[in-house]
Amino acid sequence: MKLTKEQIEFIDDYLIKNKVKYWDVRMELLDHISNEVEALMKVGSSFTNAMQAVHVKFGNDLTIKRLNKENTGWDTFPSLYADSSGYKEFIEEKRQGLAKGFAKLQRKALKLFFTRAKSLMLYACVLITFLYTKEFFTVKIMHKTVLLLLMVMSLTPILIALFNLKNTLKSLTINAAYMSSISGISFVNLFLLGPKIFLDKGEQLAFTYIVLVLALLFPFFYTAIQLYVNQLKKYNSIHKKLV
Repeated sequence: MKLTKEQIEFIDDYLIKNKVKYWDVRMELLDHISNEVEALMKVGSSFTNAMQAVHVKFGNDLTIKRLNKENTGWDTFPSLYADSSGYKEFIEEKRQGLAKGFAKLQRKALKLFFTRAKSLMLYACVLITFLYTKEFFTVKIMHKTVLLLLMVMSLTPILIALFNLKNTLKSLTINAAYMSSISGISFVNLFLLGPKIFLDKGEQLAFTYIVLVLALLFPFFYTAIQLYVNQLKKYNSIHKKLV
């Protein structure tokens, strides 16, 4: 038995009221719940009973308690909005799965970075520029320049997210891609600021070390920005078609 348009809209509204705020998760759940409800209705269940069964199947509690009119005890009755803990767990599991997925995608992107002529040319230009300017600037200035470049690259996804805040907050996939893209910010502190603690006053990090840090982190931040932007474009396009 196919669900009516009104029943499908009810399920979507039901998910919103149960705090499934991410539209991409809601679309996935809407499709899954609709199929489950249709299957139960084919064997004789009413729409209401089918919804209650699916609600419980997802790990949500169905009962709500309220004081009776005499205020002497509690009355219990079923409600699709009594509890949404099952959906919270589903979203968290989905988030963890996406985080692992984006980690794999970034590893793949890093491999591609070192096989594509365009990215290799950019990489070579950046490194050669810093090696060439070594003769004109002090190590202190070079350290600050590399630090600034890597900080700007690591913070770029944050700036992009600010201009796309609504989309980032409303899509779990985009949100997970964003979190993955800024995961390397701590590397800047670890490799460029942390080691200075162990240096004597006035002593600077070796130029070779600074260039090695640049060589290590530049591809990571470059691919992280690409990954986030690609996911943002992809899911924004999908969302526009659904609206």
